[in-house]
Amino acid sequence: MEILSERMSELKRKSIQEELDAIHLEEEAVKGKTLLDKNLALIGTWMVSRGEKLRKRYNQSVQESNSARLVKKVA
Repeated sequence: MEILSERMSELKRKSIQEELDAIHLEEEAVKGKTLLDKNLALIGTWMVSRGEKLRKRYNQSVQESNSARLVKKVA
């Protein structure tokens, strides 16, 4: 039983540390107010959205090509 309580306290400590790290990162992000920081954040956001659009388009083309192959096999 003692091992279980030690493990639980260790997991709780790790959880608290992760929360503290997340809060620290959020605070650092808020501090970044220079023009360079803002531009880098905008570029990062643009890259993520562009990547999502490319992935969606790629997945659609793969599905279409798979459908075309299936039709050719059936025909």
